[in-house]
Amino acid sequence: MLKALLFLLFPTLVLGQLDKDKLSALQVHNDARKEVGVAPLAWSKKLEDQALKYAKQIARTNNYKHSDTRNGENLAMFFEYEIHNKLKTYIYSDTPLSDASMGWYNEIKDYKYSKIKRNRIGPKIGHYTQMVWKDTKEVGIASAVSKNGKVYVVARYYPAGNYLGEYPY
Repeated sequence: MLKALLFLLFPTLVLGQLDKDKLSALQVHNDARKEVGVAPLAWSKKLEDQALKYAKQIARTNNYKHSDTRNGENLAMFFEYEIHNKLKTYIYSDTPLSDASMGWYNEIKDYKYSKIKRNRIGPKIGHYTQMVWKDTKEVGIASAVSKNGKVYVVARYYPAGNYLGEYPY
């Protein structure tokens, strides 16, 4: 009886610890996955911690490139400011994780269902296909801000997707 109760409460306990932006980002991912008929992702604190560590590294170095992780990875960068009376004021979203997730999802407009190809010519679609990769089970997303005001968002996925010659779903 106790095991059954814990099993039923576990998703609530885990998701109850997520803030609004994390929940929204997870919802964007899971809505995209539902559209193509694949199982929803679970939030992973371990992947979130890895994403945060890498987001901080990118923010510290402003070296915006993919890591050498064996997990799947999506990256995003935001940079916006206003100048009034020669004073630069950075503008930060309250929802960088869900903003990035929506950006990745919006690649759907350029995606034509096909196998993943090595040299694809045209708009980027790999962020979207990683979001909906059929075998991926978990995601963790985090962000960090650089000294020059850039917001870096890193998402980590397990298991990874975007394997050459395979369909995402």
